[in-house]
Amino acid sequence: MNGSLNNKNIILGVSGSIAAYKAPNIVRRLQDLGAEVRVILTKGGSQFITELSLQVTSKNKVYNNLWDKEAELSIRHIELAKWADTILIAPASANTIANLTLGKASDLLGSVILASNCPIFIASAMNQQMYTSNSVQANLKKLAKRQILIIAPESGWQACGDIGEGRLAKSSYIAQRVGNIFQNTKLSGKKVLITLGGTIEVIDPVRYLSNHSSGKMGSALADACIESGAQVTLVHGNINVTLNQKAQIISAMSAKEMYQSVMDNIAGQDIFIACAAVSDYSMKNIEKNKIKKTEQNDMATIRL
Repeated sequence: MNGSLNNKNIILGVSGSIAAYKAPNIVRRLQDLGAEVRVILTKGGSQFITELSLQVTSKNKVYNNLWDKEAELSIRHIELAKWADTILIAPASANTIANLTLGKASDLLGSVILASNCPIFIASAMNQQMYTSNSVQANLKKLAKRQILIIAPESGWQACGDIGEGRLAKSSYIAQRVGNIFQNTKLSGKKVLITLGGTIEVIDPVRYLSNHSSGKMGSALADACIESGAQVTLVHGNINVTLNQKAQIISAMSAKEMYQSVMDNIAGQDIFIACAAVSDYSMKNIEKNKIKKTEQNDMATIRL
């Protein structure tokens, strides 16, 4: 396979087609390319494959309910739409294709698609007569005009005994088509270690020396490396940014801790970016108790 899905989040929509039994294999092929996969199973899809088999394969919860009470606070369809780097519907039934064409939000899959601005693939699978019908072909043309990417079915023997177009494309081919859309893979297979944020040097149990570093530059570098396919390790001090959860994250507050964390993780790295604002000074002796202010000690002296 030439495509890469390193650090990519893929939603696989499984709809009501006999080919739904192939969905676990599609999940595996996407994972082979480095993707994190979450599955949305439609009501029709659940007639052909179980949630459990998809959950075990994807190693994630399978989603099927637009009105999930557990997700009320997070608004599940919006959460999933923001999480996904791309959405793949495979197999896509004639009914699902029609719903997409009409822009219906009658189930979780339709709602996620409407709420998403990421690339969308559909790999249709159905009886050859259904696939070649005027309605299905017209719907596919409309979807293609809306920039939805169509993975055409294969021709051959079908479950019903017919011969013709309509068989779901091979799982490896589907995964490769999805992988090929992500072209920025310059760092695919590379390991990158980045330090970021400001270090903290303890004075006493309530005070410390630090700086105004936010960690924004290191975080942006991490995002860019991850987007390029790298496996990223972050060693961070004091920060006020949210770090990319696709990275391995190590907290190291002092300069000494950061140095040790870097030394512990530097082996095997291809690139090291020292982006942290490391303190120039540390306490000569850290006070075990809070330094108290007295009339004779208004201007406390600390040795660095």
